[in-house]
Amino acid sequence: MGTGSKSSHASYAVGPTTASEADDVVAEAPAQPMSDEEVQAKADLLMAMNLMEEITDPPFALDPEDEVPTDPVERYDAFVGQVEQAQEAIEKLKEAGASDEEIEAHTKALKAQTLAYLNSLDEDDLREIAEAKGFEHPALVGLSGKGQHPLVHWLDPAYPGDIPSKAKIQAAALNRYNELLAGKTVGGMTLADLHELEGTEPPLSGGAWKATPDEVAASAQAVTASIDAWNEAKKSYGPQSQEQRAEALQAMLAAEQKVASADCPELGEDLAKAKAEAKLAVDEALQHAYLPPKDLQPLVQQALASGQLSETEAMHLGSHGLVALMRPNTPESQVETLKALAAKRQEQLADLDAGYAAHVAMAPGGDQPLNLPSAGDPGAPQAIAEWAKNAGDVRNMQTDVNNWYSQTQQGGASDTPYAEHPALGPGKYLQPNEITSDFKAWAAKQKLADLRTVAAELGMDNNGKATRAQVQNYIAASFNKKYDQQAIKDKVNADVAKKEAAKTAKSAAAVAPSAKPDGGLASDEAVQAVASKLPKNGATATPKPAANAAKPAKAPKPGSFNANIQALMAEVQQAKATSQDVPAYVDPKEVAGWSFGAGTKVSNLGGTYAKTVHAGPDGSQWMFKADHNHGGALGHTEAAASQVLSLGGVPAVPVYHHKKADGTAGSIQPLLKDAKPFTSSPSQWTQSQVDAIVRSHVGSWFVGEHDGHQDNWLATPSGGLVQIDRGQAFKHYGLDKLSVDYAPSGGGGFTPIHQKLYQAALGGGLAKGVKISPAAAHPVIKKFESMPDAQLRSILHSTAHEGVKAGVAWVPQMRSKAAKALKVPQSQVTHAQIATAFLDHAVERKNNLRQNFADFFVKQMGLPSGASLKHGGGS
Repeated sequence: MGTGSKSSHASYAVGPTTASEADDVVAEAPAQPMSDEEVQAKADLLMAMNLMEEITDPPFALDPEDEVPTDPVERYDAFVGQVEQAQEAIEKLKEAGASDEEIEAHTKALKAQTLAYLNSLDEDDLREIAEAKGFEHPALVGLSGKGQHPLVHWLDPAYPGDIPSKAKIQAAALNRYNELLAGKTVGGMTLADLHELEGTEPPLSGGAWKATPDEVAASAQAVTASIDAWNEAKKSYGPQSQEQRAEALQAMLAAEQKVASADCPELGEDLAKAKAEAKLAVDEALQHAYLPPKDLQPLVQQALASGQLSETEAMHLGSHGLVALMRPNTPESQVETLKALAAKRQEQLADLDAGYAAHVAMAPGGDQPLNLPSAGDPGAPQAIAEWAKNAGDVRNMQTDVNNWYSQTQQGGASDTPYAEHPALGPGKYLQPNEITSDFKAWAAKQKLADLRTVAAELGMDNNGKATRAQVQNYIAASFNKKYDQQAIKDKVNADVAKKEAAKTAKSAAAVAPSAKPDGGLASDEAVQAVASKLPKNGATATPKPAANAAKPAKAPKPGSFNANIQALMAEVQQAKATSQDVPAYVDPKEVAGWSFGAGTKVSNLGGTYAKTVHAGPDGSQWMFKADHNHGGALGHTEAAASQVLSLGGVPAVPVYHHKKADGTAGSIQPLLKDAKPFTSSPSQWTQSQVDAIVRSHVGSWFVGEHDGHQDNWLATPSGGLVQIDRGQAFKHYGLDKLSVDYAPSGGGGFTPIHQKLYQAALGGGLAKGVKISPAAAHPVIKKFESMPDAQLRSILHSTAHEGVKAGVAWVPQMRSKAAKALKVPQSQVTHAQIATAFLDHAVERKNNLRQNFADFFVKQMGLPSGASLKHGGGS
């Protein structure tokens, strides 16, 4: 029987159920005879449950009236109707005297049926149904992709619609929408992305919500009320107090956010005043408040799931820092400072872990002696000196990290705060006096000459004259502040000077016996005179400055042929110049075996974080860029992008995934020697430069990289052009657009250079005779097309799988694509399936390059010649 109205709600007069029919009854019937009311209620319940099963898994219907609706909302309404019939039947059974056990069994079976139905729906159907039922912004829940989708519970008709658990789901969506209104991103989405997904128009005024003066006043009052509730929650104690404080804090931040994102032109300057007052009020409420890390745990987990906080920020900032990042109006400078602090602390903690592990390998502690090698062994002095310096560094790092670690989520909210960082655990702090005692016990068995060699490794330049005690104390000063290395060196010099003075005095006494003896000791003046002739402490020869680097070769002048030949030669020269200045690609396995040393930190190479510069095996300079937030996944990304671009003929600096000796993962790449910033404006660009930018744009679109602003372009010494820093490759995969207006990194100085080119061309801003030529794109498109799909998948394999594990920006979109393709809820999509969706998308984009750019040049740039790209041309 289907779900048509002609039979779905009919009543049936039936007799007691036979033994053979008992298996179909929802719960086991009681042994005693049933009343007519109970029999009818059971029949109604059985009918409703059967119809629910048909809606979940529709059978073939002969009668069109019995067909299950295909529209998700209509089908859900039909299902809910049967759930209500079942609930009504259960109530009648209860009134008819059915036992509590039987009622519980029927209720449990009903809940299992509703859950099975809702879990069979994909995420798009859940969102469509929820939106139809009044849920605001359903795309903003279920972003983590873990466990059951929240909308399954919100839509479950087996539970009342007004229960707190359902209200919390809607509240979470609204809080995240407020974050979008305030200009932040959630789950990799901007406000515009969300409204595009919903098919609705975003609010006016740059993403603010349109408010009336009364609504602004009500929102401001809500801030005051939320602060009062927060102050009350802070006083609460008991099992629920932590949850109450967390909810009150979340409500206060959400109320502040709503005021901050309001748009009400009618209020004029009073609106800014209302926003400032709300911010000040919340500032004062938080200023002296103690925020236990455990209280923030639910908020931090939500912010992590939505993408508002990164793992680095969530785990390495204290409560007040985390709240500042979650607030809507925290100044950008403060946000950047906090993010940099989180990255610095992450690096500091990693250094401590590595240093402590190295220390305990040599100094196990307890009653065990030091495990140092004999100081006379080959290479031992360097190892012992390194151990001594490391012991001091570890002690300092333990002190520094202890100042903030307990206030973080991993140190203050975790049940096992020291599992991953044993150096901070109870009893693990290095005790300088104990280490000194163990060290001197070991040193007593070593030769003085060998200990002096160790001291020399630590900078003791007068070690040859030092006593055993002075050498031991000098080494121990590396980890024990009781000793001072400079003072020890001064004492050695003073002792030497005194002995020299004594010798001088003794010689003088032998020549002039009439001189009054003084016990063999020289005067202070004599001692000072001899000391002044000794070498100064730490004096070293000043190295001569290196010879000036060779001047970069000038780009060759164009030939003196006619204009057409000149243009052709310029084109050839441009490609040749670029290729000869960009380092050749090396097998990544070979690069992985190279030693780059510690490197030097530099801050003038652009980007959010400082980079380190290292010397390659041939003396060339290489730059290491750490992946602070994704465990090395972005290193795989940039390396793969550079390889793909090179195979397509787009100039690209070769980039390699790399892990430093201390475990820091990221990418390493050779620096372009003597390259200079490409600073000229579009009106100064030559035809060959314009063509080079067009070719590069094809590659950028292929790898989904939209950060090619002018600071990321270099002019090579031979006159070529190359884009650098492809670290944002694939970031917007699935959301980006091939458009002259698409710039996810922002406008102004962050406008991609190809956008500047196209906008200048459309506005007549290029030099006379210089134009956009679709034909320039053809060689690159042809090379990309010739790349086998299997080769592309192989190159991007690590990018896909490591990116999924690290939760990089493109994961939500690829999870959604995988769920649609597999027709399963997003929560059931595996990491492997997300990675496959990413690789499928890359292959699809490669194979559509020709059609996409033909449409782009014709429709957006107004260049009819672009249509010939479809047929292998474009001239």
